[in-house]
Amino acid sequence: MGKRSFKKLGILVCALLLAVIVGCQSVGGVNLNDMLLKQLDVSKQEQSQSFELTFDVNEELLAEEGPDIVKAVNAFKKVALNITESKVDEKGNQWMTGVFTFGKGTIPFTLHIDAKAVRIDVGGAKRSLVFELPDMEQAFSLEGKDAGESRQAIVESVRELMKKVASYFVKGLPNPPVISVDRVTQPIHGESTALTKVHAELNGEQFGELIGVYLDNLVKDREGFKAAVKNVYLWMADMPQEMKEAFGVSDLFDGDADLDEMTDTVTVLLFPKLKEAQKEYKEFRGTDDWKEAFDKGITMKADMYVDDSLHLRKWAMDINIAPAALTVEDSPIRSIKLAASGEIWNVNGKVEVPAVQVPRNALSVEELSDMQSFQIVRLFEEDSAMYDLLKNELHVGDQSFQLSSEWGVPFYVDSKGVAYVPIRSTLKEFGIRLSVPKAAGEIRFYDEATGQSFVLRKGSAKATVNGKSVTLAHKITADANFTYVSADDLFGLLGAEYEITEYEDGELVMDVTREL
Repeated sequence: MGKRSFKKLGILVCALLLAVIVGCQSVGGVNLNDMLLKQLDVSKQEQSQSFELTFDVNEELLAEEGPDIVKAVNAFKKVALNITESKVDEKGNQWMTGVFTFGKGTIPFTLHIDAKAVRIDVGGAKRSLVFELPDMEQAFSLEGKDAGESRQAIVESVRELMKKVASYFVKGLPNPPVISVDRVTQPIHGESTALTKVHAELNGEQFGELIGVYLDNLVKDREGFKAAVKNVYLWMADMPQEMKEAFGVSDLFDGDADLDEMTDTVTVLLFPKLKEAQKEYKEFRGTDDWKEAFDKGITMKADMYVDDSLHLRKWAMDINIAPAALTVEDSPIRSIKLAASGEIWNVNGKVEVPAVQVPRNALSVEELSDMQSFQIVRLFEEDSAMYDLLKNELHVGDQSFQLSSEWGVPFYVDSKGVAYVPIRSTLKEFGIRLSVPKAAGEIRFYDEATGQSFVLRKGSAKATVNGKSVTLAHKITADANFTYVSADDLFGLLGAEYEITEYEDGELVMDVTREL
């Protein structure tokens, strides 16, 4: 069940957004409580969404930073996510396509989810990324139903539980200070639609006050809390035995389980937590920390459009975060603005999402986790925005690490001031593995990052690079069970740089970097 919950995220976020900004008391003849709960009826739909995030940075502080930081900040001062189309079917399968936009360009993407896998395709990527999902069919298979029917029955059961439990938490929500309702006509996916528009506004200080009112409302309704707890127990009691075992609650209902007694016990344990939260809020309210958290400089505006069935069909939201805390001289950010909007159509209509097709060359999570950073960068075409972002903006492909004269396999500096590093462990830091030697005393390896093959020889300064003979400045040496090469020779061949720092306790630390 866990893997299914996030597939309804868009629906639940909309419901939560409505709850936080709109409240629940009737306005203009519209029952906002019913409107909020109605969103939980949605099992399939299609929609489009857009999000734009803008950071107003402290230009004076930014001017003091290095060019790389300035470049990165300017690239991400304004970002946007445009989901051009998204759909979810009654089985929970989901598909969406969109574009991420930032200061250096746009990155198109497609996300496809079914019961077995998640597939992500990113513009410029040479391979699709596929997450294999654990097989949950057997664990939640109900008697007399196939896997698909079982899953659908469970989803519907959970939805009904949420509706029953949510009513307690929703009906206590207070309305914001500014709220209005109007009848309007708006285009939805190109079709003119009669809608009810709910407009709401509040600032951070007002939001902080509403939290106190909400807690007061919850505490006043102990019977509502108790009813919510009992609904959970009734839901679990009605589960088929295989579901109880899968959820780990079968022991609760062994023998003659008294649901009223169980409900009373949980209510006695949990309801006081609400009173504690109410008390802590009253102590916190009015303090300097409270005033900083709930500042008037934080403002929210939202327009929600619902159809005659009270289903959400269109929405727009603006949040401006500009509290007094961001006006201080050393604040790196002056304000943050979020603008978001969306349209929803084909609500509970005929929506079909095909199964995920896994390409033969798909990249698995396990394979990705084993990759070096430069290999990840090379998964993208060099002329793509994603390649430019990873390589030139975030420098993902660059490598850096430290070696010590005291911990790990230590490096050392000889009497002539020449630094020597352990070959095997140093190459491992670069993501390079030693190859099987063809002759005694040989050390063979291939550096994928530079496309070079190397052959070194113990006790010798003679080496081979891509089949051509070269002479190192220093011989390969051995110390105990480890083989060493001079840092100048190895890092010179690999295109890396190093710097040694001596600390007060005498420890030497070598910082190694390589730009790729």
